Amino acid sequence: MLLAPATAWWWTDEPPSPAAGQAPRQASLATSLPSARADGPDTTDGLNTDMAPSATPAAAGARTFVVVDLCGLGRLSVATDTEEEANITHLEGLPAPVGQTPLAQAKVRWLGELREGSAGTSVAALLLDKPVTPDDDAKRLWGEALLRAAYTSQNAAALTWAEEACTYAADDGACRLSLVRARLRADPTNAVHWVALADEDPTAAEEAWRGLLAANRWAESPRGLESMTQAALPDDVPAYLRQALGEQVRARAATLPTPSESFVQERCQDPLPERKQQCDHLIQMLLERGDSLHTLSQATQLAQASGWAPEQLNKMKQELQALANVEALAAPDKRQPLSCASAEASSRFAADVRQLGELGALRARRAASTQGLR
Repeated sequence: MLLAPATAWWWTDEPPSPAAGQAPRQASLATSLPSARADGPDTTDGLNTDMAPSATPAAAGARTFVVVDLCGLGRLSVATDTEEEANITHLEGLPAPVGQTPLAQAKVRWLGELREGSAGTSVAALLLDKPVTPDDDAKRLWGEALLRAAYTSQNAAALTWAEEACTYAADDGACRLSLVRARLRADPTNAVHWVALADEDPTAAEEAWRGLLAANRWAESPRGLESMTQAALPDDVPAYLRQALGEQVRARAATLPTPSESFVQERCQDPLPERKQQCDHLIQMLLERGDSLHTLSQATQLAQASGWAPEQLNKMKQELQALANVEALAAPDKRQPLSCASAEASSRFAADVRQLGELGALRARRAASTQGLR
């Protein structure tokens, strides 16, 4: 089936294997693709999900063929005219009927589910549907809607995500401070919100320090947006599209404001007699009740500022590096990011994060791998 002068596609003989815990319903997309083979049973026979996109060498001017695994739909052979186009691993390089078109349709349904959910999921929907326009009025209206939904939710995570809306407010500083105060009312035992208060209102530094010392955890929830939104995806969205939408959420989350480090570091460098004990308490909180690699990095920096022994610092740095390596291994396969193997790996890691937090999930995986080597 010829779609364009530069790109042709057809299905290989083997259908895909579904990701563990999922049963992608192929018919929902395949019915719109006359040449797609979606009527056969799912099987793992003959499917190598670890295979990198394979390009067939050809003479100058000849076409190159690439095989891409799309979990829940099939293995696709794509013909390209140039070597640059041969590295087709993401939806952007696929023919529209199996790439951008079903992705856009799935996203519309997904955003609809999020909007019809709680006020917290409405915040998520607005974040993922920010208007791409130079129109300042449109951005201002979007920001106002985001703030309304966040305040209605009284959810500390949603109130944190809404900070981006303050860029379009008449007084962005007052807007951010109001959000921080709302976060503290919703979740006063989370150290992250007290650090944010010190950043937004230097006159409240002493109040922030007292609240920080009284907190019982340091929760940044780096994958909170992904966890909230994935739960709203319709069940019949194929796994390869779920994987692509998950990538979009992770990319969006990476643009959201991150906690500052300067306030706590400056305090822990203060020579007051009580500071050493106070900062040791915060370091232990970061190590034991933090939930991200960033909290572990902060603990290491604070320990250095507080004068911890070199052997203790080295141990923390080694763990940080080891967990960063585990995180890289937990990421989807870069060679076939839309395959069932990648979808299954992402699903397992997301479940671990929901249960243990990012830091706990990485530590558990490191411990399991260490046990496996013994």
